[in-house]
Amino acid sequence: MKLASFDIFDTTLIRKCGKPENVFYLLAHKLYPIDKAKREDFFLWRKRAEGEARRKVPGKDVTIDDIYNSEELKGFDEYSKKELIEAEKSVEAGQLIANPAIKDIINKRREQGYTMCFISDMYMPSDFLKEVLLREGCIEKNEVVYVSCEWNARKSNGTLYKKLKKKLTPEEWIHYGDHPISDVRMARKNGLRGTKVITDFSVPESKIMQSCPRNISNEISCLVGLQRAARIHFGDDGFSNMAASFVAPAYISYVHWVIEKCREEGVKRLYFLSRDSYILQQIAEELPHEDIELKYLFVSRKSLLMPYMYSATAEKFLAVQDKKTIKGKDVESLLDSLGTSKAELSSEYGITFRFNRITTKKEEETFLDSIFGKESKYLHTLNERAKEKRGLLNAYFKQEEVHDNGKTAMVDVGWLGTTRLMINSILNDEGYNETQFFYYGVRQDVLHSQYGRYMTFHNPNTSNTELTFVIEDYFSASPYKTTLGYLYSGNRYYPRLAGETVHNNIVSSNCQICQWITKELENYPNEILDILKYWEETSINCTKNSIHQIDNTPLVESGISRKLNIAEFCSIVFTGGHKTLFDKASIALSSPKFIFPMLWQIHLKSMRVRAFLSRKLRK
Repeated sequence: MKLASFDIFDTTLIRKCGKPENVFYLLAHKLYPIDKAKREDFFLWRKRAEGEARRKVPGKDVTIDDIYNSEELKGFDEYSKKELIEAEKSVEAGQLIANPAIKDIINKRREQGYTMCFISDMYMPSDFLKEVLLREGCIEKNEVVYVSCEWNARKSNGTLYKKLKKKLTPEEWIHYGDHPISDVRMARKNGLRGTKVITDFSVPESKIMQSCPRNISNEISCLVGLQRAARIHFGDDGFSNMAASFVAPAYISYVHWVIEKCREEGVKRLYFLSRDSYILQQIAEELPHEDIELKYLFVSRKSLLMPYMYSATAEKFLAVQDKKTIKGKDVESLLDSLGTSKAELSSEYGITFRFNRITTKKEEETFLDSIFGKESKYLHTLNERAKEKRGLLNAYFKQEEVHDNGKTAMVDVGWLGTTRLMINSILNDEGYNETQFFYYGVRQDVLHSQYGRYMTFHNPNTSNTELTFVIEDYFSASPYKTTLGYLYSGNRYYPRLAGETVHNNIVSSNCQICQWITKELENYPNEILDILKYWEETSINCTKNSIHQIDNTPLVESGISRKLNIAEFCSIVFTGGHKTLFDKASIALSSPKFIFPMLWQIHLKSMRVRAFLSRKLRK
């Protein structure tokens, strides 16, 4: 007989809550949801109960019945011993999920003619574990589960392997497990082919747990457990790692905060603005939002600018430009945003520009006067085109009930607030109430509440500008292209997009994992929901500090980072140059892990020198 055996916990099955003691934490909350003192007392007792049971019956591997055969249960006499055991089984079963990679190996070994069995050093009975394995599709009814407490022998010291070898007499025996001693060393010592299965916590996951205060260690490790379980459940590749380690903590925490604020503010309809807020709506759909209608609104700077520019002035145009200037901007790009081009202006209106990029104050004034000045031959056409675009936008807004003067709000990522300015300006012009905005983060120079009320998850002092492009281009990846405008078809108004809808690996992984974790959080205590902001902040710090220790290849697909050539590498590291949207990850992709910290420090120092020399030259 060829035998293939599989360890159960952290190999075939993964605990969603992470560490084993978190099962006791969740159990205590289930038993005593209101009585905090009783809850904490039970949790402390259950953590030490297995050790106390072993001391009472030396030489025996204890069962769940032995553990609950304790005089201290008198302190929890609201429940019988049987009820407590059944409650623990229920919590344990609810926290277990199959490892898809191991399921694939199990199926492969079955096809190869191996007899299958499952082995665990565990106090739970084999029939309970088999029931969970059957539910998760890991075991067949004729296959057997062997547990240490029923054989009074353990993998950890090799005695369970010895007993099973004598009983089953396999000609060949392969064993899979995560523990380097119990599943590998002891297996090999007893003549098995012990194979290590990797289900460890990732570097970011470990760092989050290591950095948290002791008073919230169980809450944090439950959240990290969900990250690990999601990562493994959805393939354990670079995309699932990025989504579970960074995107989920950031955006689940943000959306949870938005929903809570909406309840406080009495918001009845919440709009998620394309494209950045696509994933935010996917998360919100999984959260309780009984009295809040969730809608996706197709808008962009491109689709809003022309409707906003009706009754166009230079001041109005500058108000929505970064730092209220167009210096450094490409002329053709600016003209495109205003519904025209160099060729049209030259042939139809006699307006020409001798420069392709605006580099001086005089060029800026020339451009603005040519388009918006009293003598501008294009201004009338601009207003006519803007009026037409505004009509289409207003029709779309009316269809989507944006004009409803009830309690509405809009969700965006950030950072400056120009979308808020344009939408509220248009609503005001049309005689409707302004709408408030929620932001993940804002810049120091964010447009203030003159342009509409807003609330921000991160204030300017805590917003992380280093990760702006990662948050915008990776965290907020969307299947939709930019909204260019609107069209009417079949009695409805539709967004006119810049391209076809595409669900790539980034979008799929981010949405699947964020939705899965959000849904699982419904079953967790409020104490865990209360520390989501800490979880988010810690994960963001880990994004910055652990970027060289994870698989960065998904960032290449997003276009944020790439492998650098020698000239680019030297420019970034030694002269403080800037070559990609996220240079830190590009350096990590282009150098060995062990020297990355030194290279990054050199880069930071060279940036400071570059900034110092630049200030001197300006003076």
